[in-house]
Amino acid sequence: MRVRFLRLVGAASLLALAPAAVHAQAPGRGRGGMPPEGARGPNAEQAGVPAVEKVSTTHHKVTINGQDISYTANAGTMVIRDGDGKPQGTVFYVAYTRDGENPATRPVTFFFNGGPGSSSIWLSMGLMSPMHPEMGPDGSQPTPPYDLVPNPYSPLATTDLVQIDAMMTGYSRPAPGVPVSDFTGTQNDIGMFGQFIRNYLDKYNRWASPKYLFGESYGTFRSAGLAGELQEREGIFLNGVMLLGTVLDLGNIAPSPSNDPPYAMFLPTYTATAWYHKKLPANLQSESLAQAVQQSRDYAFGDYLTTLAKGNALTDAERTAAAQKLAGLTGLSEQFVLNTNLRIDPNTFRTELLRDQHEMLGRYDTRLIGLQGNAANQYQDYDPSDVAPTGAFMTAYMRYLQDSLDYHTDLQYYLGGHAGPWNWGPGGYAGFPSTSEQLRLAMAKDPHLKVLVGAGYFDSATPFANAEYSFRHMGYGKSYTDRVKFDYYESGHMAYLNQASARQLSANIQKFIESTEH
Repeated sequence: MRVRFLRLVGAASLLALAPAAVHAQAPGRGRGGMPPEGARGPNAEQAGVPAVEKVSTTHHKVTINGQDISYTANAGTMVIRDGDGKPQGTVFYVAYTRDGENPATRPVTFFFNGGPGSSSIWLSMGLMSPMHPEMGPDGSQPTPPYDLVPNPYSPLATTDLVQIDAMMTGYSRPAPGVPVSDFTGTQNDIGMFGQFIRNYLDKYNRWASPKYLFGESYGTFRSAGLAGELQEREGIFLNGVMLLGTVLDLGNIAPSPSNDPPYAMFLPTYTATAWYHKKLPANLQSESLAQAVQQSRDYAFGDYLTTLAKGNALTDAERTAAAQKLAGLTGLSEQFVLNTNLRIDPNTFRTELLRDQHEMLGRYDTRLIGLQGNAANQYQDYDPSDVAPTGAFMTAYMRYLQDSLDYHTDLQYYLGGHAGPWNWGPGGYAGFPSTSEQLRLAMAKDPHLKVLVGAGYFDSATPFANAEYSFRHMGYGKSYTDRVKFDYYESGHMAYLNQASARQLSANIQKFIESTEH
């Protein structure tokens, strides 16, 4: 059964979708994943906010999967300072600590979302927080005003949790006179998160605790760099890094005529999507999802890459054979595949597969569909998988902060869209920034560091095969790959929106932490 989300043309429309991804948060958006291709955020605010630490401490009890848990919540701001001790800004966080545990042995997990320029409300309300909104079946949009209920998937039974909001997201703000650009760049952002984690370990006496990072989407890119930053700058070694909706090499999700490998990395996701919507040929449709995906994976990283590498040197026979194979793996027509020059970009796929029904696919979750305003469009009016959780998450989160956690401020909680231009460093985004090497080096320095990778079959923002490709090329040795575990979910970018996947994800987090905390 296909999941249908919003049927409103133009609702929460995605801005300026274009084939090449430029990752700056779109105005008004707050998503766990990477922003839409081509979207650029507005100019960030320049007025700062006085750098003051303000923390609200409250005590709670919750029943999660039949287990009664007492916990303390600290919601507040942490001051970030420069080398001379001058305040540079405040970082908003919410920490959940289970009562009665020994801090020296109790794991603590720092989690955050992506964008860049997105708050961490998505991981919080979707998976980590002890309370969250009750979503519809398979994560579909519930009816307002949204119930706030105990979260059966929260890993609080296993680990303490610390939500961190990046600068100019949530309530995190620079100090007066400090430019936003001091924080809105790859390395500055990583440095800020590193300083926050060190400060948190000081403030709450958690240096002896087993330590973990959990990043989603751009948060995975950040996590890979942060693992190295914490070792190098702060002397902090982690027990594990958990990733969801992974992209460590941004070139992997930017297919173009001069960058062929990403076309192969998207192909298994196309096959999974066509399988779900029953668009594959009968012989492949009758296979299980994993079996169909494996056939696509084998072709993608075998004959398909070789075919693409030949470029205009392909013979007509080779071109026709490749088009036939791709048509069978994607549910698209052979002629359409030929028209793309055997290179199907994700926007094109999402608007083409169900074009005859005037429907388009979600970017973050291709199971989800919406009406396309103009069936001839090559770009989406909006992303049906993006808009569905926004209202429920925002309403539930603000109720939780104000009513339960007793945190009040005159500031607006920024879902996203206020970070402004992002400094990718030398070469910029066109130079395809990567943090793979930073994670490899962190794993080289610490032979005990392990990585858990969560991948949604229906994620076309950060397709799972791109993460597979990155880790297969990390260090080129079993000393690295043996410490990386992949888990796959029949869901999208935000795997936790699907209740069955959320349950599986929560169990996998628990197993990973229990296997790495000693």
